[in-house]
Amino acid sequence: LLKGKTPRRGPPKVDSSIVAYTPLPRSVHERYQEVTLCVDIMYVNTIPFLLTISRKIKFGTIEALDGQTATKLVKAIQNVARVYHHGGFRVRHVLMDGQFECLRGPLLGMQALLNTTSRDEHVGDIERYVRTTKDRMRCTYTTTPFTVMCHRMVIELAMRSVFWLNAFPATDGISSTLSPRTIVTGQTVHHDRHCTYDFGQYVQTHEEHDNTMAPRTVGALAMRPTGNVQGSFYFLSLDTGRIINRLHATPLPMPNEVIDRVRRLARQ
Repeated sequence: LLKGKTPRRGPPKVDSSIVAYTPLPRSVHERYQEVTLCVDIMYVNTIPFLLTISRKIKFGTIEALDGQTATKLVKAIQNVARVYHHGGFRVRHVLMDGQFECLRGPLLGMQALLNTTSRDEHVGDIERYVRTTKDRMRCTYTTTPFTVMCHRMVIELAMRSVFWLNAFPATDGISSTLSPRTIVTGQTVHHDRHCTYDFGQYVQTHEEHDNTMAPRTVGALAMRPTGNVQGSFYFLSLDTGRIINRLHATPLPMPNEVIDRVRRLARQ
């Protein structure tokens, strides 16, 4: 019935008042405008991630790396700096391990001063954040029926963990009511839109269709919210193994064939 009779639904109207940036008190910007960024590389199932967290604000970011050259690391840090710049903040200091000394020159071009640790020392803030992120990933993994996960699912699980860590006020942050995500990006999380699906939940995503006999839904697994106002989600298509972005989907019970399909994707 879903594949043959699912009607097309248009996207909801976006309220411009919600999209607008949530203004912060001027005293917050004056006191915390210059950001100290703690950076390190996290490995999960041999997949490298560039993980960052800012002191005091406690806003975390994560990006999967397809290489660990100096050029790619600097580009990833520049992307993080742009996010802070959009929120009215400026990255002034970067704390990293000694192995990243080669990034000092490029970071100076960004007007950011690199401070590296000595041998056998680490940046405590980012080491603790790595542990917290992995804990959240492990907790979510135990709720799924999968014994193995494909490469893309591990990446989405890591990004989902950081997304929700940013969604709640940090206990040692600068605000007890505003989350790090709201402080830096001005965006908030809404339960009815961003908590629609669990990680790994089996759904039939609603696809574009016409009057042909092509099915109107596709089997997929829910990954994480995109973070937009409408409440779109990223899904893993079980047909192609790729990530798709959809707004509407219908949850269904998990059949054994889906678990076998995920196992085959992991082997590939």
